[in-house]
Amino acid sequence: MIAAQYFDGRTSRAHPVVLHVRDGHAVLQDDGGDELRRAPLASLRVSERIRRGPRLVTFDDGAYCEITDHAGFDAMLAATGHREGWVSRAQNSWRLVGASMLGLALFVAVSYFYLLPWTAVLVARTIPPSLEAQLGRTTLDSLDRGIVKPSTLPAAEQQRIRDNFAALRRPADPGHDYQILFRHGGGIGANALALPGGTIVVTDELVKLLGTGTAMMGVLAHEAGHVTQRHGLQQVFQASAVGALTAYVLGDVSSLLATVPTAMLAMRYSRDHEREADAFAVEVLRENRLPPAALADALQLLEDAHGARRKGSGRADRDDEEDGFFSTHPMTRERINAIRNAQ
Repeated sequence: MIAAQYFDGRTSRAHPVVLHVRDGHAVLQDDGGDELRRAPLASLRVSERIRRGPRLVTFDDGAYCEITDHAGFDAMLAATGHREGWVSRAQNSWRLVGASMLGLALFVAVSYFYLLPWTAVLVARTIPPSLEAQLGRTTLDSLDRGIVKPSTLPAAEQQRIRDNFAALRRPADPGHDYQILFRHGGGIGANALALPGGTIVVTDELVKLLGTGTAMMGVLAHEAGHVTQRHGLQQVFQASAVGALTAYVLGDVSSLLATVPTAMLAMRYSRDHEREADAFAVEVLRENRLPPAALADALQLLEDAHGARRKGSGRADRDDEEDGFFSTHPMTRERINAIRNAQ
C-alpha cells in the first residue's frame, strides 16, 4: 500500500488516501479504511517519473492521485508488470542523458561540416537563373547605396577589360549572363566581387594595381569560377541556413532577397571554394595559352598592396584576411604555391 493525496476533480480539496492493488484493480481507501473507489489497472494513466516531482495516477473521469513515495510506488508498479517508456527511463538515467548529449554533439558536428555544405550545394544548384539574377541586382543595389562609388576609370580602359574577358574561351555556362562593372572601391580597396547571376564588380583600385592584361584576366577567371560553381549562394545558405532554406521552400522570395545582400557582402569564401575557383581560373588561362602564374602574381601584388596599406594606417599586426580582397577571398601562401606549381 502507498500513501497518496486524492483529488476527485470536482473540488480542489486533497483527500488523504491509501492506494492498494488487488485482483488487477487499483483501490483507494480513506483514513478510516473505507473504500473510496476502485478501477481496473488498464484504465489508469501513470505519469512519467520526474526525480523530485510527484507521480500522478489519473482515472478515466479526470480524478487523480498524487504520490510522493517514489520508491514504494516503483515497487508497486514493478509488481503489476508496469514498465516505464524509454523516454522516461532516459530522462532519469545520467548515462543515457550523457550518451544523448554526446550523440547530439556528434550530430551537430556532422551536420555542420558535412550535411550543411552538401545541402547548400544542392539548394544553390536548384535556384532558378531568374531568381539568381534578381539576387545579383539586389546585391549590386546594396553596394551602390554607400559601399562603393561610381567609377572614375576611363571608358576605353573599362571596355578593354570587358573585351579581353569576353575573348577568353571558358566552359559553357548558359545559366549566367556575365557582365563586368566598375566601381570606385573606397573602403574595400583593390577588390573584385562575383555577384549571383554573373555580374563581376571590379574596383578602380584593382585595375590600377593589376592593369588590364593577363593578371586581371586571371582574377576575373577566378571570379567566374565562383559564379559558375555558385559559391556565393552556397556561402549565403550556409551562413543563414534555416532562414534561407525556409524562404526557398515556402516561396517567400521577398525575405530571401532581403537577407542575401548583407550575407553576400559579409561572407568569406571557404578554402575549398577558393581552391575550386583557382583551379577553374588556371584551366581557363591554360585554354587561352596564358600563363597560370599570372593569377599567382596578381594575388602576390594584392597581398603586398594590402600589407603596405595596413602599415600605412598603423594596422600592421592585422591578418591579411581582414582587409579588402582578402576579407572575402581568404589567401594563404599555399594557394600561391599551388597555382605556380600548376604550370
